[in-house]
Amino acid sequence: MTDKLREELRSRIAIGTMEDLTVCISTIGPYISGLSVETPVTTSYLHYYTDARVRRNSYRQFHIPKKSGGVRTITAPDGELKDILLTLSFILGELYIPTSEAMAFVRGRSIVDNARQHLGCNYLYNIDLKDFFTTITATMVEGGLLKLGISPMVAREIASLCTYPAIVNHHILNVVPQGAPTSPVISNICAMPIDIRLAGLARRFHLSYTRYADDITFSSNHNVYHQDGDFLQELNRIISECHFSINPKKTRLQKRGSRQMVTGLIVSKNPNVSRGYIKSLRAQIHKMKCENGLNAHEVNVVRGKLNYLRMVKGANDTTYLSYLKRLNLALKGKHFLK
Repeated sequence: MTDKLREELRSRIAIGTMEDLTVCISTIGPYISGLSVETPVTTSYLHYYTDARVRRNSYRQFHIPKKSGGVRTITAPDGELKDILLTLSFILGELYIPTSEAMAFVRGRSIVDNARQHLGCNYLYNIDLKDFFTTITATMVEGGLLKLGISPMVAREIASLCTYPAIVNHHILNVVPQGAPTSPVISNICAMPIDIRLAGLARRFHLSYTRYADDITFSSNHNVYHQDGDFLQELNRIISECHFSINPKKTRLQKRGSRQMVTGLIVSKNPNVSRGYIKSLRAQIHKMKCENGLNAHEVNVVRGKLNYLRMVKGANDTTYLSYLKRLNLALKGKHFLK
């Protein structure tokens, strides 16, 4: 999208009427999602989905296992609401200017870029924001959208559309669901205050700071991470004032000499995957080599791992090319099971 189109989009939404929002969604939607050109979205159509009872019935929930154990609940919209949110995600992504510290859900940035900010340091301090998405309420979303220049009326409607009624601490609150197309960009918008304040804190203590969704990393060559020190006291205060909380189970200080990791990547001279990752990949390819029939899902999983390896190490890396060759040989002449 050109700057001229972006400014036109921004000015239209900032006018303050729901009609302007529906025109944007109806115009852009057919190119982004399954919205129909012949049936434009109307204001009454959007109002229908701002009803919490309607939204509750428009989502499905399922669970996926976490690497650390337990399960993660995914709350994903279906049908027409999904198409509206896909379009809204694109619109908000064009209006939102990410902070330099936000590494997740930003075009042109990845976990590799995140890891590169912390290479070769003596100390790495990692914290995790507890229940990151479901901590973000409709009120926080509305406030974040207002700071983007979106009018109060439109911000309130978008906040309703992008949240889901859930039970939080025995109360029903409209919160950002992990699984909606708008949730990544909404979470970054609502985390802008924490990025700005923690970046300022990092400059004060001469640290590097990045945030990858709920995963926060500080790095330095000096140790300011003492339990009762000024840095941690200020860090806890800022996070609390920004309406988030720290998951103490995922807080860790990593020192040089140990295996330092940032968002799953080893950070030494260059970002790298762990030995366990390579060992698992080798075992999966060997298993396919020994089988007569192949499971399509398992093959796709291995291909995904190889693509991840290429992203981290580069398309010309010898390790990546070696395992790509192994996979191609393992698949040669095999058939897929039904």
